[in-house]
Amino acid sequence: MKGRVVLKNVSALIIDDDEVQGNYLKHSLEVFGAAAVLVFDPDEFISVLKDDEFDIVFIDYMMPKANGLSIFHSLLSEFGGSFNTPTLIMDNDFTESFGKEIFRTGFTNYLEKPVSKDSLSAALYLYLPKEKFVFQRERQHLHERGEKEVRVPIISETQTYEDEGVPAFLYEVEGMDVNEGLKNCGSAESFVSAVKLFHGSIKKKADEIQNFFEKEDINNYTIWVHALKSSARIIGIADLSEQARLMEEAGNKGDVEAIKKETPQLLSDYRSYLDILSRISEDKDDEDKLPEIPEDMLLDAYESLRSFADEMDVDLCEMVLKSIKEYTLPKEDGERMKKISEMLLELDWEGMKKILPRE
Repeated sequence: MKGRVVLKNVSALIIDDDEVQGNYLKHSLEVFGAAAVLVFDPDEFISVLKDDEFDIVFIDYMMPKANGLSIFHSLLSEFGGSFNTPTLIMDNDFTESFGKEIFRTGFTNYLEKPVSKDSLSAALYLYLPKEKFVFQRERQHLHERGEKEVRVPIISETQTYEDEGVPAFLYEVEGMDVNEGLKNCGSAESFVSAVKLFHGSIKKKADEIQNFFEKEDINNYTIWVHALKSSARIIGIADLSEQARLMEEAGNKGDVEAIKKETPQLLSDYRSYLDILSRISEDKDDEDKLPEIPEDMLLDAYESLRSFADEMDVDLCEMVLKSIKEYTLPKEDGERMKKISEMLLELDWEGMKKILPRE
């Protein structure tokens, strides 16, 4: 009988500057039952660790502000040279020598990105106390449960999700393998969320890549195409992921000629998805069917967001923003909430406070 690990009272911290990959892992942990906190800015993780206790920590290796090794050294320095919480570093490519350096630094282990459900399950089983989880069977016979059997979706090579929340147009997007994205993300909801995040970050990330390309800042250029490689792969855009992989490889080798030759095409292809995926953010048909938000509920939402922004609480802000999606908002408020969602992805607390209306 197949089953899965279900966690009890487990909190996890994720440090990853890429919102697609960070939210992908956050969702995966939540599927297992963990409460996951995602920090995008490496400079903020120490304060988060001081405020809360975590059972396990995941740190991305390659980020613009710092790499995973330097982050862990900062962590050790802050905590007196010893940090006993299981801490795993994540990257796309681990060599034997790099693996040795990771263990010398003090990491518990490493995970290859995008983190598969099997790898994550194994890591949780190995590094969390046994009282923190139970093994739950996916299906039981009706006479064992005494109730109607609940269908547990299993993603196969041929399975499609048109009737389970995946917009039909995504199946027509050239270069996107929806079923591959579903296998990577684990569910239709997670996949659609990842596509929305990918689409919402294209302009900013393409501009960053172009900026470093024009400055010939090969180190930062390599970091950003590395992130693009992973994000595109997660949602099943293999060709774009491969283009980014080749540019990452060129960056690691210092092959400036290859970068100059291929980057314009990479950026053109990447930016083309702004239009190709634009419908993923269009919810007009759904909005027409949603009830108008009551004024007192909207005021409560703003008040809660102000309070949670003061506390820098990402999860509670996300909860508020998710709750108001069940309603149609006045145009001005809808645009404001959209900006707040974008600022939350960047952890721009001051920006959020400035645009939140006062009573």
